[in-house]
This record gives sequence, C-alpha cells and structure tokens, in this order.
Amino acid sequence: MINLERELIIFYRHVHIKTDKTSRDPNKRRPDWFSHEVCFRNLLQTIRHDPLAGRVKLVIVYDGPVEDFASDFIASYYANTSLGLEIQFIRGGSDRNSFLITLSLVRAAGLRDGDLVYLLENDYLHQHGWVSKVFELYSAGLQFDYISLYDHRDKYHYEMYANLTSRLVYSPSHHWRTAPSTCASFIFEQRVFERDHDVLNLGLNDHYFFTKLIAEQGRVLLTPVPGLSTHSMESYLSPVVDWAKLAREAATGLGKQRIEEASSMDMEQA
Repeated sequence: MINLERELIIFYRHVHIKTDKTSRDPNKRRPDWFSHEVCFRNLLQTIRHDPLAGRVKLVIVYDGPVEDFASDFIASYYANTSLGLEIQFIRGGSDRNSFLITLSLVRAAGLRDGDLVYLLENDYLHQHGWVSKVFELYSAGLQFDYISLYDHRDKYHYEMYANLTSRLVYSPSHHWRTAPSTCASFIFEQRVFERDHDVLNLGLNDHYFFTKLIAEQGRVLLTPVPGLSTHSMESYLSPVVDWAKLAREAATGLGKQRIEEASSMDMEQA
C-alpha cells in the first residue's frame, strides 16, 4: 500500500567552517555554547526522537570543493549510513548563490504538492518536538503560506517594530503569530514553492523577498511563540527558551549517543 502522507524534506545549507569564519559579520556575536557541529547534532537528535521522524528526509547541501569535505565535521556523520543522510555538492561561493542553487535542487527533487520543504541554514538550534508541531500545524486547518521556527527577538525590542500588529493563532499544542519577514530558514509546501518560485528566485535578501511576498502579495508567514528554533546570534536568540541547555546536551555527546541508540532500534525493527 502506497503511503500518501506528506513528508518533510530538509535542505541543510552548509559550508566548511573555515569559510564561515571568514564570511561571518564580526558585529554579530555567537553564544558561548555555539558550534556548527552542536547545531547539527541537535538537529539529528530532535529529528530522531520525534514520533514522526520517519517522515523526515535530510539533504545536506554542501557548498565547497569536494576535497574539503573530508576535513569537515559533517563528513563523519554522512559516513554513518544508518543516519540516512543525503548530500548534494554545489559551488555557490556566496550565500546568495547557495540559496538560488538550493532552490533549483528543490525544484528538481520531484516532490508532491503537499510535501513540506525546510530550507535550513547551518547555525540554528531546535527544540525537541518541533517536527511533530510542524506536521500538526499543517493539519490544523489554518490559512498560511510559510512558517519559520524562529521567534525573532528583534520583533519585540526594535523601534522599527514598535507598532507591529500580529495576529495570534494556535494549533493543538502551540501558539503562532503572523510576522512580516524572517531569515532564510523557513518551511513551505511544494505547491507554495511552485506558485512563488519567481519571487524566491529573484536573488533578493531574505527580508526583501519576504516583503514582496507578504506586504505586496498578501502571503502569510507564521512564527511560533515560544520559538521552536533559534538563530545562533547572541543578541537575537528566541526568547524564554534555555538554548544553552539544549546545546550542552548535544555537545556532551548525549545527542550522539541517543542517535546511535535510535539507529540500533531502527535496525532491530527492520
């Protein structure tokens, strides 16, 4: 019997850490707990422990020379075949080009209209349960086009958002608010991607293509309250969540241990 349930495909954009270090804005400090590997291990851990993990596929979009890949931390995870990771090597050379090439990979993936795509940058940390909450939201009958798992701290404090009006909605286990924009890590249905591809593919900064989609074309973006993920920038962390605790759990090896245990269970059930 064919399983017609929607799936979630994550396109995880990653560059070698040496490239990230030279391209990072020095004015945007990382939290003390941050590393790219911690974020990646946390992602694997939160997927593997979710009841709907079987409906998630993780595709690593590696921007850089293949010869650099062997010295990247992510190579050891890809080598662990029990994790079921896929990889696409690209040569974008910039965040803009990497994003546009990733859009072309999404378009070529042959996804169904109802399947979900998560474009994800490599410096996000996630809460446990985010996978189920995403599928739950898409089954809640609410009208929206895009979701971000990041509850933007700047929307609460920046003067430019002093008069921001948001509509608050809820799924069975979480609250969500409308937002005017988000970063380049967000989720959408394949049918939405096909409809809005021309705007997403303009090569604009994320703030500007969301402005075109939301302010000009009436699309709806939802973000969770509290956040189910955070961008790992010291002054911009999603509020009221103990992100340091989640990072420590991944950094101490607990995340890796749980992944291995989950992999063993999968093999026993196969």
